[in-house]
Amino acid sequence: MDDLTELKKALLSHRIDRNFPEESLGKRCCEIACVSLENGCYGVGAILVDKTDNILIEAGNEIFLKGFHSARHAEMLVIDRFELQYPKYGDRSGLTMMVSLEPCPMCLTRLLLAGIGEIVYLANDDAGGMAGRIDRMPPAWINLASLQNRRLAKVSNTLESLATRLAACRLGELRNRLLANIR
Repeated sequence: MDDLTELKKALLSHRIDRNFPEESLGKRCCEIACVSLENGCYGVGAILVDKTDNILIEAGNEIFLKGFHSARHAEMLVIDRFELQYPKYGDRSGLTMMVSLEPCPMCLTRLLLAGIGEIVYLANDDAGGMAGRIDRMPPAWINLASLQNRRLAKVSNTLESLATRLAACRLGELRNRLLANIR
């Protein structure tokens, strides 16, 4: 298991591989995830970009920042801030949410309801991710999901591995902390 110091070094030394079109944005997600870990939260980072890859909003997981807040997943915070900053933003089908880790069921349904056109994630989350399991949702959600694309990011294996390692860092400790807050 990686420690945070090792992950920070790996992230700092990671060079953008120009052969992968989403490498720069993916690295930014990982940088945000690293800050979340430094703040005692889960290592997940998210950014919302427009059609020209301009970053509109970014956030990291803040579930344990200044107390316990179950809804402060990175994706949820990005959408909250987006809706505050751009209250009259029209068609959202051209927006892409890039996340360092595959979104959980709560975040995925929020992204569907927010009308985000595409979800791109660096690392699969076999234990908790939902983007690859749309077929297991109720019919109404499957119907809504037909309006959205979901896929793995076009990043190097090195960056994908780094995103996976960030998500796994301190996972046992964070899960225990979560349980201590709800039971």
